[in-house]
Amino acid sequence: MNNHDKKDFEFLMENSRMGYALGLSSFLHLDNPIGILNYIRIANDVLQQLPRGDLLDWGCGFGQMSFLLRQRGLEVTSFDIGSFDNRLPNIPLCRNLRAIYTTDKTALPFEDMMFDAVLSCGVLEHVNESGGDEIKSLQQIQRVLRPQGQLFIYQLPQQYAWQEAIIRYFKLGYAHPRRYTHTEINRLLAQNGFQVTRTKRFNFVPKNLTGMPRRLKEIYNLFSRPLLEFDKVICVIPGLNRFAGVLEITAQKI
Repeated sequence: MNNHDKKDFEFLMENSRMGYALGLSSFLHLDNPIGILNYIRIANDVLQQLPRGDLLDWGCGFGQMSFLLRQRGLEVTSFDIGSFDNRLPNIPLCRNLRAIYTTDKTALPFEDMMFDAVLSCGVLEHVNESGGDEIKSLQQIQRVLRPQGQLFIYQLPQQYAWQEAIIRYFKLGYAHPRRYTHTEINRLLAQNGFQVTRTKRFNFVPKNLTGMPRRLKEIYNLFSRPLLEFDKVICVIPGLNRFAGVLEITAQKI
């Protein structure tokens, strides 16, 4: 990890502790090294595909991806559904987010062809669940993208993920009701004005440790970097990678 990534890592770790201390329980998913290292990996991967340009962070949440991508020189517009939480200005990460919020669960408050890219990091799978419309949302994303603009989808739950199967079977916590196969996401994107140009699988090794016993989490965290490197290797093995946690998709506006 270079010095730039190390500073980002330390900043996000400190902000996650602050957020949780303020009662923002959702910050728990940032409260582990392997999860933050994974976000840094995603940011660097986006930068390789989009060295410069205007990017919409669609469903920005607390802004970890907006922060990381701005640190890497991209012009980022942060957007989410809901309202501004008055506790957020107490957290540096959120104070500098400058997000645009709306109560409409589908429509985007942006003009046509405003962005070179749109990022969906752990968002698309929740659209229908939160009362939105998955298909109309993709059409809105297609509308605000410039010609040949790119849609980056990360953390998209894979249909046969082994972790999800265990969570559902033993009722250990939240399991995504919406999951995708490679064929399904390709078809869905094609029907809404996109052509898939790259597909990867990731997260055979769990990155979200929410719900894991504290002592076990502490041990797991000691091996964050080697586990992340192991994940990169195992997730390119044909057949086995179909049981990885997520799909990572790059699609281009047709």
